Amino acid sequence: MNNMYGVLLLLYINLAYSQKSPCITHTTLRLVDIKDEMDLDCSTRHSREHHVLWIKVTKDQLNASIELSGSTLIVKDPKISLITEIKQDSSRYKIHIHSIQEEDASIVYRCDLNAKISANSTKSLVVEEAQSMELGCFAGGYPYPRVFWRTRNSPFLSIGNILEFLAINKRDCGNYYCIAENGVKNDTSRRISIEVEFPPVVTTPLIRVGQAVNHDAYLVCCVEANPQPAISWIYKGVEISNNQHYWISNFASPLNKMDSTLLINIKNYLYGDYICKASNTLGAAEITITAYSKYCFHKHMHKIVCIQFD
Repeated sequence: MNNMYGVLLLLYINLAYSQKSPCITHTTLRLVDIKDEMDLDCSTRHSREHHVLWIKVTKDQLNASIELSGSTLIVKDPKISLITEIKQDSSRYKIHIHSIQEEDASIVYRCDLNAKISANSTKSLVVEEAQSMELGCFAGGYPYPRVFWRTRNSPFLSIGNILEFLAINKRDCGNYYCIAENGVKNDTSRRISIEVEFPPVVTTPLIRVGQAVNHDAYLVCCVEANPQPAISWIYKGVEISNNQHYWISNFASPLNKMDSTLLINIKNYLYGDYICKASNTLGAAEITITAYSKYCFHKHMHKIVCIQFD
């Protein structure tokens, strides 16, 4: 009898993220004689969306590997043929090796399963500001994948299945990317969008606006809120609507911001305090802007002089 040489195949069962996680359920490990033929069988479950690869690795060159096959042979080798049986829940990827030789004893044939992110990972969500929350990303495959997180502006946030926020801030809204990699073909990723809801924050570029009678004064109110707020202007306890004295314009901008402008055709009886109020389902906020009398006139040498009347 010829000497016996082992063709080693790594046996792996992946107990990953759920009962229906993709896994390798069976592989072949056996010794054969020189010039024998053999089949190496890699059986999988729930792996239809995964890329299954046979990898050929020489023991004395563990960093050098050759991808042999997926659903078809990648590297044409007259000694190797591929048989695949792909079904709904289980599949077989079998390679047939012709005429085993002595040098085959130093070769490892490994069956790999590319990384895949589980359907029970976190999906896009809406949260209220200041809440604590976690994003979960679970992946399976062989070799077992590494999971890390990034955003468009930050290539690396953290590593691990969980991205934690102790108190979510409105600045934390946006897209987060969970990346799973295990070196088998391309990395796989999932985008998780976070929308943060928060009560209105109201500011103004000018807390006091001066203007002369029969001229237009512009009062500007800047609001940041989510959900989108209702904005109202109030003068002497009465809500303002568009008429011959007033015109209100609202302009939405990105990042949950809105500017509201109140144009006043100033009369003597329209000076005073104007309240800009914004409200949504989470709360309300307001700011007071004062319109005051200011008279401007031309002096010699084209100089303009303004006098303020409180």
